[in-house]
Amino acid sequence: MNLHQRGSDLIKQLKDHVLEVLRSHPDAGPEAKGIFQEEVARRAGLHSMECVELDHTCSEILKFLYREGVIEQLDKNGQDDKKKVWRLRKA
Repeated sequence: MNLHQRGSDLIKQLKDHVLEVLRSHPDAGPEAKGIFQEEVARRAGLHSMECVELDHTCSEILKFLYREGVIEQLDKNGQDDKKKVWRLRKA
């Protein structure tokens, strides 16, 4: 496997990991109230080093999933990334 393939595989693994976090939280279901991005990052272990890059990684993975139509952002009032609210979309 070359470096490009490994990078693509890592991104897929991160997306699957974040989706697992959302699926396991009762407030992140398709009809639920959603959960804050900072909660997603915490549950996914993408905040624990208090590193901006890790918070940024969670944010980017959520944006990938949003563009793919898998999740939705609920409150778009210009809040900072950590306060964005996300949930799964209906299948």
